[in-house]
Amino acid sequence: MLYLLALIFGVFYTLPSIILACLQFRYIRFRMEQPPVILSPKDYREAGEYSLAKLKVSIISSVIEFIVFLFWVTIGFWMLGNFLNSLDFSETIRSLCFVLVFLCVGSVISLPIGFYTTMVLDKKFGFSKSTLGLFIKDTIKGFAMLLVIGGIIVFLLLVVMDHFSYWWFAGFVLIFAFAILTNVLYPILIAPIFNKFTPLNDDVLREKIEAMMVKVGFKSSGIFIVDASKRDGRLNAYFGGLGKSKRVVLFDTLLQKVSQEGLLSILGHELGHFKHKDILKNILIVGVLLFIVFFIVGNLPQSIFEAMGVPANPAATITFLLLISPVISFLAMPVMGFFSRKAEYRADEFGASLTSKYSLAEALIRIVNENKAFPCSHPAYIFFYYTHPPLLKRLEALDYHMEK
Repeated sequence: MLYLLALIFGVFYTLPSIILACLQFRYIRFRMEQPPVILSPKDYREAGEYSLAKLKVSIISSVIEFIVFLFWVTIGFWMLGNFLNSLDFSETIRSLCFVLVFLCVGSVISLPIGFYTTMVLDKKFGFSKSTLGLFIKDTIKGFAMLLVIGGIIVFLLLVVMDHFSYWWFAGFVLIFAFAILTNVLYPILIAPIFNKFTPLNDDVLREKIEAMMVKVGFKSSGIFIVDASKRDGRLNAYFGGLGKSKRVVLFDTLLQKVSQEGLLSILGHELGHFKHKDILKNILIVGVLLFIVFFIVGNLPQSIFEAMGVPANPAATITFLLLISPVISFLAMPVMGFFSRKAEYRADEFGASLTSKYSLAEALIRIVNENKAFPCSHPAYIFFYYTHPPLLKRLEALDYHMEK
């Protein structure tokens, strides 16, 4: 049974991830030798080198993830269960600790990769502005949130599993409801833990943004600038929250590097997502994915847990759910990506209608230049991983032609 689990994880997740990364690696290295597009020759090469470096990290991460999976299903769960059973805790506390220890171990294992990406790789290419102190502070905050919020969710899920025959359905309802609640609370409670949000003090720009929002019936709780530059030099903007918590968030880096017309076109694109109810559609897709994960885990044979040396109790079931969820998410990505790319084209069209095709195209090019995103990708990599169409395709849809 353990061999079968390892085979499923390796064949349907680890191996495809590595193959796709290798295909992308070879493709980018080939395109780097071709005449540059969108970016200047210097930025084109630098963007390619950054993408290649990230792909190397991705391959290493995939290998580590497979090794960690093998550890948990062979001796990890058994060791953790025996250790907690030796402690004089109630069954509920032991179950809660079982899941939280599993989550914390995963976070600790991912720390070296996260540190290297943020403090070494991103700094080398001029993206990361984070200091060691800030990285440590963010890590501590992340762990604290994992223990507090994760502890609450796990506890409620354990209660559901103890009191419902069809616990997997009740658990799905609980987690789906929590995901919606997170969308509501994130911009007003969670995001401010890591960043400072200040109201936009440019009256002219604010009036223009508000006029655009009125056109599409978007009501927000405010327009805010986030101090993203203290961590990262890349550009972005988004509409966060649901209901009354909706707000417009502009990265301070975006205000510094993109013209006002370009900024309005980017926000017009985001308003297009609101107009077409893409956020609600994404929530629905996440709900379907969660339902599938809970259904599969809720109907697993006991022999799987016996093979791992643990009883088929709620704690073991939750950790196993977390352990295999990357496989299901990976297999669902092409479907999610397909609908997401369609949504991006529609949002581009809508954003261009509020400003102009030219201003949106120029803004997108500006973002790619500043973010040094390599503009070419292997079709298979796009199919699996891209939630946005390649920029050249978006420019083509906007009838924008690059100067030769």
